[in-house]
Amino acid sequence: TRPAAERRTEMRKVLIIMGSPRRHGNTAKFAAEFARGARDGGAEVTAVTLAEKRIGDCLGCCACQSGGRCVQKDDMQKIYEALRENDVIVLASPVYFYTWTSLMKRMLDRTFAVEPFLRNKSFYLLATGAAPEEAYMKTMLDSFQQYVSCFCAGGNRAGGWLFACGTREPEDIVGLPVMEKAYRLGKSV
Repeated sequence: TRPAAERRTEMRKVLIIMGSPRRHGNTAKFAAEFARGARDGGAEVTAVTLAEKRIGDCLGCCACQSGGRCVQKDDMQKIYEALRENDVIVLASPVYFYTWTSLMKRMLDRTFAVEPFLRNKSFYLLATGAAPEEAYMKTMLDSFQQYVSCFCAGGNRAGGWLFACGTREPEDIVGLPVMEKAYRLGKSV
């Protein structure tokens, strides 16, 4: 394993994918703080808000496994490009019934098309939720780790995760100590 300082010089492009239906809610604020840290650390940051995209469900046709192209012509095409171009992939989502929102799950399912082509990426999870403590986030963390494990053959890895508990209303995250942690985590990529 290379020292963190060496890896950091390589990880200069960060893609944040936000899976909340609330465009300016807790998840967006959490991701913005991570992005601020990443920018202050010298990274270039791109954000995608899934609520603003047209993404169909995976058809299960497996056509993508013969050449890495999904047959659907929707906004996932640009997300595929962004996934390939960025070194750090941040999945930012509220926790709905212990796991991803449907917006995020749909996008994750569609990454089946690029699974063989993603190499040397670091994945991060930022999750918000009304649950009072991190123990309630176990299913979300397990799901994230299982997802990243699907890409391990290409040198991909889980870089880290943070949970913002007790964040139901749109401004609940403001001023919580986890915001400083998000900034520091972003700065460390």
